[in-house]
Amino acid sequence: MQIKYIDGIRLQKAVHAGINHVINRKDYLNKINVFPVPDGDTGTNMAYTLSTIANEIKSTNQKPISKMAEAISDASLNGARGNSGSILAQFFVGFSEGSESYNKLNPKRFSKAIQVAKEYSYDALSEPKEGTILSVIKDWADSIHSLQKKHKDFITIFNGALEVAKESLKKTPEQLSVLKNSGVVDAGAQGFIDFLNGIKIYIEEGKLSKVKHGNVKNIKESAFTEIYDDYRYCTECLISGSDIDRPKLKKQLMNLGNSIVLAGSKKKAKVHIHTNEPQSIFTLCSEYGNITGEKADDMLKQQNTAHGEHGETAIIVDSGCDLPEHIIEQFNIHMVPLRFNFGDDHHVDKVTITSDEFWNELQTNPNHPQTSQPTPGDFQRQYQFLIGHYKNAISIHLPAAISGTLQSAKLAAKGNKELPIDLIDSENGSIGIGLIAMSAAEAIKKGYDKTKVLKKIDHAIKNTVVYIGLNTLDYIVKGGRVSPGKKKLANLFRINPILTFTKDGVKAKGKTYGSKNKIKKFINFVSSKIPSKNFRVGLAHGDDPEMEKIARAHFESLGAKEIISTKLGPALAVHAGPKSLIIALQNLT
Repeated sequence: MQIKYIDGIRLQKAVHAGINHVINRKDYLNKINVFPVPDGDTGTNMAYTLSTIANEIKSTNQKPISKMAEAISDASLNGARGNSGSILAQFFVGFSEGSESYNKLNPKRFSKAIQVAKEYSYDALSEPKEGTILSVIKDWADSIHSLQKKHKDFITIFNGALEVAKESLKKTPEQLSVLKNSGVVDAGAQGFIDFLNGIKIYIEEGKLSKVKHGNVKNIKESAFTEIYDDYRYCTECLISGSDIDRPKLKKQLMNLGNSIVLAGSKKKAKVHIHTNEPQSIFTLCSEYGNITGEKADDMLKQQNTAHGEHGETAIIVDSGCDLPEHIIEQFNIHMVPLRFNFGDDHHVDKVTITSDEFWNELQTNPNHPQTSQPTPGDFQRQYQFLIGHYKNAISIHLPAAISGTLQSAKLAAKGNKELPIDLIDSENGSIGIGLIAMSAAEAIKKGYDKTKVLKKIDHAIKNTVVYIGLNTLDYIVKGGRVSPGKKKLANLFRINPILTFTKDGVKAKGKTYGSKNKIKKFINFVSSKIPSKNFRVGLAHGDDPEMEKIARAHFESLGAKEIISTKLGPALAVHAGPKSLIIALQNLT
């Protein structure tokens, strides 16, 4: 059998075959990921990038190869994740450009398109490094160019170039010392070889490849003891515009971080950068067009998850959960952020804006912030990352009655067959979810299996009550949770409503009267609800540390077994406002 040309349909089938093989190998790719950061997510990111392509082109029946290549290019930018995923996206953008307006590509035209793809791949990086996916792409593309001069059959050309690419992969440890010291090849380069191998298997056998995990026994664990912490956040966004000046943008990005990959065209560009200032990246990118798909993954958290010690069960919450950072780190709790915006100024909750900046904006910005739940894609990326590091997961979230967050998590979990995930409606919020998540994490640290952990969570939900004390009703009215009429009535009779979370949403729990000493009256009200002598307290304050000190001292005097306190996060703060206080009581009996 010989193949003299490829058109859009053949390209689509080949790409699907390559994608399937990479997805099958993602856990292995995660395990050998040491460059540029040993955060164990190269396989996850490449799989996510390629899965997006597969999903978006599966119903694309474009026979002209230029049209199919364009569809693949567009989908790759939409789904690009991580360093290698973004380079892959730029590779596909270059291939699309190189395919021009052709209906079919013969070997010579294909070689020219691949050369353009190679050049685009290098052009995407601010500081291209040899010994990475780039080296393998270059050697493979150059081999295609040489072989097509001698042969007119795609199978012969493809197989010959693949052998050259495999030799190039073997050389990556000699080009990057971190790979040699770790006893591995570059994970992104291996992913590209896996993509090509999937195509080869499909051509030879006419079917998609089966799982081949790879041998990881010889990886030197000592390679992962040094944590990369120059920059904390792997930050990405997609820019849509009419005339994006990518060279100018790339130059500006170089002052804000490293590992920069800028893929795309003048109309659509994907930005990837490691930085400590995610919001600065989003602000800069917004000058070039409309930005979407903002994300900022905590690489320190990822490195600790990938190479640190933890139980078999992962605990995931959304950022409607409030806990101090040291507790999140101590118990290795994973958080998927909500999003919010002040008008056109968009933020990733607890990532792209400091607490001081948020409270200042809340009180001075004429635009009251609007919150939005994480997308199913946000949860999908988190779940995919945890595959290979945990045997199962428990995902605890804001009540379905007040947020679509749990529904997003369900949609993501539904498509995830590799990591068993139990989804939990916390019937709670803020520090209340925090105490529930802590109960779960404590059970995992004690070595409980998942069944016992779930029983512990059920007990915690039934025995954790949150009380919300507001200094003013202004913010909850602006947020649409209370009508202006009810506020007017409450102010008239000097009523201070006390609210709580339930499975049916936010409800009234009680009230105090008078405008003086509101918080002390609120604390006394909550004190009357202490469930037993064996109780834990959670405090989340609306930017008022003195109020937190008063509440802490009060509950310490009443014999609380433990008091966990933190600032109120934006997810609830947009409704509660400054000088609010959230108190959670948890019966430990």
